[in-house]
Amino acid sequence: MYNVQIDKTLCIACGICGQICPRHIAEIVKQEDEKYTQISPERIHLCMECGHCVAVCPNNAISMDGFSMDEYGPLQAMKVDSNSLLTLMKQRRSVRKYKDKRVPREIINKLVDAAQTSPTGSGHTATGVIIIDDPEKLVRLSELSYDMYEGLIKAFKNPVARFFIKQKVGIEKYSTLKDFVLPGMHWYIKWYREGKSNEILRDSPAIMLFHAPKHEPVGAENCLVTAFHVIMMALTLGIGTCFNDLVPPACNRMPEIRQLLGLASDRNVYASVTLGYPKYSFHKVPPRKLADVRYLD
Repeated sequence: MYNVQIDKTLCIACGICGQICPRHIAEIVKQEDEKYTQISPERIHLCMECGHCVAVCPNNAISMDGFSMDEYGPLQAMKVDSNSLLTLMKQRRSVRKYKDKRVPREIINKLVDAAQTSPTGSGHTATGVIIIDDPEKLVRLSELSYDMYEGLIKAFKNPVARFFIKQKVGIEKYSTLKDFVLPGMHWYIKWYREGKSNEILRDSPAIMLFHAPKHEPVGAENCLVTAFHVIMMALTLGIGTCFNDLVPPACNRMPEIRQLLGLASDRNVYASVTLGYPKYSFHKVPPRKLADVRYLD
């Protein structure tokens, strides 16, 4: 638990900190003709560690253990307007073919910087990132992932095993596996075993895995949002990326992969992004439409 402190010599009791806090941990107290800000002893344990109270205070009267004031950077004028941002988003493409070229770690570190700016639904930062750019480890991750999916296809051929899989994962995920994932995986495994292609890792020179505690509130969502921050930053650096939903299940279910990653037993991988220099260039922007857009008037 973080300890939030208020310097009463600087605080003007404006109340903004309490208003911006989702748990209203800072509160205004009136005593006779005076009012002052105090930290609620009843709610301090609910602190989400977001740091918003420190960031919003106009008088620098609030501090939080674990964060030095030097870590709070000043706001800067943004040079990105809405049109240029929308153009960037429209031109983002999922890249599944990469050049045989290493991505410098200086660039990967910038992607990590972008990851660290992502918002978290639970307030504090519990998301972790594992980066694999060693060719041998990427090969090992591929081999183990194909082994898992090959075993899953064999299990689906057994009625008893299918029954228990359905009970474990639920009808919706079971249908996705049966009707979408495994039919494609049949060909992925065939091509991989024949040495034609690696459709799981796409022969990417690097992959980023995003993990969180198994019991973290919205841990999976936090990982996905963090991964999207990485994807958008990569686009500005000339790096192609692709969300990869096939790798996280293998990371979580294969003990050999967990050992390879050094993944703690209380954490799971919830998102992964392959990245590298795009092998091919796009020359047009494909149209994209939402399924439904409407106002409730």
